[in-house]
Amino acid sequence: MSNVPPPSGSSGPPVPAYQPPEGYATSTRTPVVHLPVLLNGLHIGYLWAGTDDRSAGFVRRKEFLEQAYEAPLAWSRRLREAHAAGLPAREAIRQWIGRPEDPRGGGVPAGAREDVADGKQDLLRLADPDAEPSPWDSLRPGELPDGTPMDRSQGWGPLHFELPPGYDLTTDGPVRYLPVVQDDIVLGYLWAGGAAALFLPRADAGALGGDAMGAWVLRLRELYAQHVPASEVLARSRTLPADPAAGAVPADATVQEAPSLQHLRDRADVYEQSLRPANNPVPGDPEVMKRPAPDAAERDAVLRYLREAPVVYDSGRLLTDGFDPARPATVPDTYQTDGTWIWPGGIPHHLEHHGVPLEPDLLRHIRGNNAQLPPEDPTARERAKRTLRWHRILVPPPT
Repeated sequence: MSNVPPPSGSSGPPVPAYQPPEGYATSTRTPVVHLPVLLNGLHIGYLWAGTDDRSAGFVRRKEFLEQAYEAPLAWSRRLREAHAAGLPAREAIRQWIGRPEDPRGGGVPAGAREDVADGKQDLLRLADPDAEPSPWDSLRPGELPDGTPMDRSQGWGPLHFELPPGYDLTTDGPVRYLPVVQDDIVLGYLWAGGAAALFLPRADAGALGGDAMGAWVLRLRELYAQHVPASEVLARSRTLPADPAAGAVPADATVQEAPSLQHLRDRADVYEQSLRPANNPVPGDPEVMKRPAPDAAERDAVLRYLREAPVVYDSGRLLTDGFDPARPATVPDTYQTDGTWIWPGGIPHHLEHHGVPLEPDLLRHIRGNNAQLPPEDPTARERAKRTLRWHRILVPPPT
């Protein structure tokens, strides 16, 4: 470790130079985005990242301390690996959406939506409403918890944390982009605009798109280190070899332009290559509580629609009901489809037994079909199974 000379006029020993932490910061003064983490059907906590993209962590819910006692260690290891790979904090947590559930840490359900809290303390209160306030809550701006001033000019060493050097992560102007493919799958889009460049995974590529995101972050770090300007990133990407995770830019792909990054994000959110997955509702999720409930007549019609759709996967197991974990496991571990959406058995179960409404987009889709299942498409079952494989819900057995 190198040393920093003592402040002018001081006779003390050299001050050890600041060394960046080996992982993301575990606290932040910025808003945080968070994703639900489930283990064996239980909503055990939240995976979060600060909007500064420098902080991230896992918060365990109070009522599942015993069932999920190893989860913090599992997520700490995963986040250290993501930090070492150079991923911005928000991308580090997004890459786990739809990945297979870890037996210790659980997993983020396929298709999980981000929620935003004003700060980490709000998320901690969501996980444990009875928790004592943290000393961070009472801080005045510019102070650390022990009262130490953040002003480092009074003899303190520098205090800062920086992401590895790279292109800007967003832009307000138009963006140019190229598709990135693996076999016949469009994993996402490599885009550039102004001083910014990044990879945007397609939602319908599932976990494959998340894998590609991590690989392209590393590739873009390398291009930046080679002093390749953002305006040349797309051209250079054509010369990069195909990679099992990153995929490749087709040699004959044409550069296209979107009027804004949001337009490209909207395109990436459209489900064309696979079916749109619905998620089991999560107890305590504020978004679930906001959903409008159908009236009794519509509820029965929606239940028939959900239950009579073709079953494309049935493990034969029953899962714990997160809304009533004290009862024996009763939630069927199944998936059904109408050829456009695919949903787990917990969705009709929780609607029938707990009155938990469907996510609004799925309810609108069923209403658009007048709660009548369309004729079964002969290809629907295989497309549904492909969706489950891409989201790593169905994992091939080891060879």
